[in-house]
Amino acid sequence: MRQLVIRRPYAHEAVRVPVASTDVHPRRRKQRAAAGTLSFIVAGVVALLFFGCIFHGMLSSANTRSGAAVGASTTSKDDVMVRVPQDERLRRQGEWTGTTRAPAAKGRTSSSTTKHGANKTSASSRLPPSTPPARGATPPAPDALPGPTSKAQSETLATVLLPVFEASGTAHATKTTASTRTVTAGFHPAPAPPWAHRLPPQFPPGVRRPNLPGAQAQYAPEEPHLLPGLQIQRRTFTLAELLERFGDADIIYSFVNGSEANHQYRKAMRMYCMEEILTVERTSYAKGYKFLTPAPSPAEHPTTVSTSAPANPLNALFRFIHCAPEFLRGMQHPIRTTGDVLQALKHAARRGVDNRDRETDELRHSLRSVEQHVQWHRGRVVMVSPGHHPTWVDGAKNFLAGVCGGARVQALRSRGTHLRVTTVHQDAVMPYGMRLTVDSHVIEQHLWRVRNVTAVHVYMNDDYFVNRDVAITDLFNEYGGTIVRTERSVIAAGAVADSGASWAKGVLHTQQFNTQELDVLHEDYLPEALVSMWDTLKRVNRSAGGAASTSVSVPPLDEAVDVAHQYAPDPLPNRSLIPRRLRRYATHAPFVYCTNMFRFFETRYEREFAATALRHRSRKARDLFIPFMYNAFIMARPWQASPRFLPYLLELHRSRRQARTDAMPPTQIVLDNVDGCGPASLRGGFMASECVFAKFVDNTTLNEAVVERVRQVNPLYFNINAGFSSARAADQLRGFLHGKFPTPVYLEVGDAPPPGEGGVDGAGAAAGGVDAALRRLFGDLMALPVVGVVSYEEGVCPLVRSLALAFAGHHRGGVRVSVERHGGATLREARAALGHRVVSAMPAPACAYTEQVSVDSAGRGESVAEIARRAMGEMRGGVELPSTCGGGGAGLRVRGFVVDARTRGAPVRSAAALRDALAVPAQTLSLEDFRAVAVGPSAADVVLVVSREDAEAKAVHWVNGASESDLLVTYPLPVEAYEDMAAEVRWSEP
Repeated sequence: MRQLVIRRPYAHEAVRVPVASTDVHPRRRKQRAAAGTLSFIVAGVVALLFFGCIFHGMLSSANTRSGAAVGASTTSKDDVMVRVPQDERLRRQGEWTGTTRAPAAKGRTSSSTTKHGANKTSASSRLPPSTPPARGATPPAPDALPGPTSKAQSETLATVLLPVFEASGTAHATKTTASTRTVTAGFHPAPAPPWAHRLPPQFPPGVRRPNLPGAQAQYAPEEPHLLPGLQIQRRTFTLAELLERFGDADIIYSFVNGSEANHQYRKAMRMYCMEEILTVERTSYAKGYKFLTPAPSPAEHPTTVSTSAPANPLNALFRFIHCAPEFLRGMQHPIRTTGDVLQALKHAARRGVDNRDRETDELRHSLRSVEQHVQWHRGRVVMVSPGHHPTWVDGAKNFLAGVCGGARVQALRSRGTHLRVTTVHQDAVMPYGMRLTVDSHVIEQHLWRVRNVTAVHVYMNDDYFVNRDVAITDLFNEYGGTIVRTERSVIAAGAVADSGASWAKGVLHTQQFNTQELDVLHEDYLPEALVSMWDTLKRVNRSAGGAASTSVSVPPLDEAVDVAHQYAPDPLPNRSLIPRRLRRYATHAPFVYCTNMFRFFETRYEREFAATALRHRSRKARDLFIPFMYNAFIMARPWQASPRFLPYLLELHRSRRQARTDAMPPTQIVLDNVDGCGPASLRGGFMASECVFAKFVDNTTLNEAVVERVRQVNPLYFNINAGFSSARAADQLRGFLHGKFPTPVYLEVGDAPPPGEGGVDGAGAAAGGVDAALRRLFGDLMALPVVGVVSYEEGVCPLVRSLALAFAGHHRGGVRVSVERHGGATLREARAALGHRVVSAMPAPACAYTEQVSVDSAGRGESVAEIARRAMGEMRGGVELPSTCGGGGAGLRVRGFVVDARTRGAPVRSAAALRDALAVPAQTLSLEDFRAVAVGPSAADVVLVVSREDAEAKAVHWVNGASESDLLVTYPLPVEAYEDMAAEVRWSEP
């Protein structure tokens, strides 16, 4: 008989053993009675009673275990269908979705404490017996915790009097105004729903059921005796508090335009040359950089052509990589010049874009839907892409409106209008040495690394749309927990996937991982190999204060490649694991993510994430699917996300090794998204999730049916998946989206007035005048020179190419780059001397500049002002910022821009510093990203400086590397505004 739950039994569980079947068929009982054998009848009755008692005991135990994790009683499908219209009405009134009671009083907390100094729970923490509701009574609403409405109900549904959480400037400051009782389990057991015993056959009767429609995330550890001293508190928030705390949550989009040339080049190199590229990179890591390094050359001297890439014959484009994409082979049109490469690539991009990356204006209309229906949002909109900025964004407004828009433009913020969208190159958040990838699952693992990301962020694909007005309570429950929306379908038992790319197998692979981590391994589990790795890499910062003063560093992106090569993750069991919790398929809708959970993932599962990033450069079934992983963990263990939890586990294991378990000091975790994650609410199935997944294909009749379904169902969110290749279907999709969301956002190119301002009245005329003034100012600024300064010659070419993204293709002035004379070795010599092992072997065309670009030298230690004055020479004039510019900018005369990309502590003297030797901007810039530095002759004459030193304070993203080839993975193609398209093509080398 196959064991259903493959894990170690808990202490309070009875070990299940196979029971011989008992023949209780009615027909055979009649035959025995007819035979008149009274002894057999008696024996049968006794056997029935005996085995019935055993079965009843097992079932009761399973239901008790399951009920302890269910945060609220569940309802049947019919109940949910009846409740949805009522929920919608209540939500419009500002009340909590899915609950018929008023929001909790402001500032309440409840706590769950594992008794300090013992491995047993206190008597006061025992759960009360569940009381089934009277026949016909309405069960509690599923999307909120049971709330007492009377004294009797309070005694039945609660085990703790909630202390008042006073509002204060300190997020975690508490003031107890009522006595509290310690509890050691999550929520109280709810009456079993009528369908509780009709589970799919692959699940055992004792499966836990927190992931049902309306279920609440587990509030406390499942086995508190394993985590002595751990104290967990949760908060409740009013509607106003939710808006104040989370109204500025970042919205992070992933965006890919398949016809963009740089993305197409990287994609083609991965398709045609990935195996050879990875072979070179693996060999370099194993043998050291010297196997690729020629004899040291004379010191590099600045020239107008990059000297780090010697010319190769056209019949052997790449010295180390003996492959080339088809469009570079020059069969029909010989590839001789840099311009030939660019034109061949653009032609290939136009005809080679696939369905997944086809650009049909989804992102534009998705942003329109957000501004139309989420007008309370006050946060950033960040678009992470492979390096391309949406062409429909107005450059002048995006660069200037946040500072120079004036009071009328600033007032647009109060209506949910965004005055800036920032495009961040995905390489800026990806691990060093593993950036050549099109694996969206791996990219999603790192999106939380956007600089200064908020405590909760909303992740959206560019084909997600908001269909109706969204309240803050559609994203957060009253505990600040995120709303998890899923499909109705339950995921089957997990299974380790093969090496293919099947999405369905990938879901089961992630299910296998989730089951192993959350259902098989105990909550106090911490792999010794992981702890040893942390010690080796100096990730643990210990002090004499124990767990309270111990911290575990979030892994830096520069070290992931070492972890991937040197530390293998623990393998998943090959046998299929049966989960103890139901888990459902993630829906295609905006994901509301608690950011600290991703910090936990990146730290606790660093080996798994690093191995996937190194070995999977396109989607694989063995990837960890982030939405499924997040949903599983946030519903089971939201407190693990706390930065205090892993240090607590370290100290717990150390105490156990010293036989001092009772000495564990108390560790408090607050489930407020700033510390641990708030307990989430799950809404599964269409009626609860209010999400529709749709797909456009080449058949326009089927597409019309999709459009009609969206219109009739009127969901809260919908998604349009691209499954078409015809221009007719693309036009049909654009037409549908434009009809659905016709109002342009403020940042769109065009002369349309801002939302809410007519085009014929005085307000519309004033808006047009302001926009015209912004465009004139922006045009004048983009004609100013850009001065760059680097510490190594190899940084010149990547810096020049990065300006295309930094200024979104609008800059038309000159570029002058100064190379600092620091007296040290060249970067190539430093790599050889320091035994650098990480190389980026993807070839890219080397730079050949026009007269628009010049390169010179700078003295060591020169200030930005000195470099700018020398570079600009006797230039006079400049652009004066108008009085509408805030932040002290009004009246300043801008003479140019400076990109200070100098290396900290150059020349580099360590292998670790080498990986950060070069860096260039990796995002679109706006006026607020710069600081003004006076250059004379008057104090008002300034240059606008963006610097590596200001990256953290200004939240500006840079991409780093140890060589020119490292950064040309990010910026592989020539920029026509700065580079000579007629120059003979030359290729970079590692």
